[in-house]
Amino acid sequence: MQTRALKTLLKISELQSFAAAAEQLNMSGPAVSMQMKALEFELDAKLFDRTARPPRLTPLGRAICDQAAKILSAEQTLTTLCQPSQTLTGQFRIGFVATASARLLPNFLHQAREQLPQASFDIQTGLSRALEHKVASGQLDAAIVTASQKPPVGLRYKHLRREKLIFAMPAGHDTSSVYQLHQAVPFLHFMPSSGIGKLIAEHVQPLLNKAGRSIFLDSVEAIMECVKHDIGFTLLPEPDIHRHLDNRIRTTTQTETPLYRDLVIAVGKDTALAADLSLFSELFEQPETPQ
Repeated sequence: MQTRALKTLLKISELQSFAAAAEQLNMSGPAVSMQMKALEFELDAKLFDRTARPPRLTPLGRAICDQAAKILSAEQTLTTLCQPSQTLTGQFRIGFVATASARLLPNFLHQAREQLPQASFDIQTGLSRALEHKVASGQLDAAIVTASQKPPVGLRYKHLRREKLIFAMPAGHDTSSVYQLHQAVPFLHFMPSSGIGKLIAEHVQPLLNKAGRSIFLDSVEAIMECVKHDIGFTLLPEPDIHRHLDNRIRTTTQTETPLYRDLVIAVGKDTALAADLSLFSELFEQPETPQ
C-alpha cells in the first residue's frame, strides 16, 4: 500500500470534497477518484457512500482515516529519524555503576531531555565489571563505570570525572588515626568485587590485616546509615559521603597520598555511539554540587 493514497484520503476527509482535495493536491478530479477506488479495492472495504452528493465517508471510512493518520505520523517520524543530523538519534541502552547512579542519573536524564530530544535512553544499574561485559557483548551501548587500569579488550574509555576517596566515621569517636578507630569499630567495606570496592580494598588491606574486622555491604546508603549509628567507619568517594553528611559523621583523609577513583564512559571501539562519544559525554558536563 502506498501512503500517497492515505494522504489523499485524509485530505478528502478534511475538505469533505473530492474536487477541493484534487485542487490542493494538484491532481485531476478523475485521478483522485481512481486513487480512492484503487484503495477501496486493495482494502476490500467501502470507504465512501457514493449515493450522496458529494460522496461522504462511511463509518468504516472514518475509522480508516483515523488509522491512516497514525500511519502517516509514524512515516514522518521514521523520515525524521533517518535524516542526517548533528545530534544523537535513536534508542540507547546505558548502564550506570550503582555507586554513582544516584548522583549522575538525574542530571544526565535532564540534560538528555533538553539537548537530545530525538534520543531515548533505557537505563540499568550494576557493578562495573558486569556492565563492561554487557557493553562488550552488545547488550549495552555504553556504561558509566569505575575505571580499571586499562580498558578491557574491545572497549575504550572516555574520562568523565575524578572523585576523591575519604573516610567517614561516627562523630563520637575522637581518635588520632584510622588504625586506632579500627580497633574500636568495624570497617564498613563496599563490595570488594565491584570496581570501587577493589580500589578501596587496595588501600585498606594493610589496615585490615593488622586490626579489627570488616562488614561487607552492597549499598552506599546502608553503609552511611551504619556510620551515623556508630556501627563502623568507611572509605567512599567524597560526593557519596557528602550526600549523607550530618552532625553524626566526621570525615578525614588520613592517607599519605590522596586517593581517587575515576569515572569513565565505557563503549565498544567500533560502535555507533563511539563515533558520537564527545556529544554523549556533554550530558555529564555540569559539575555536581555536594549536598
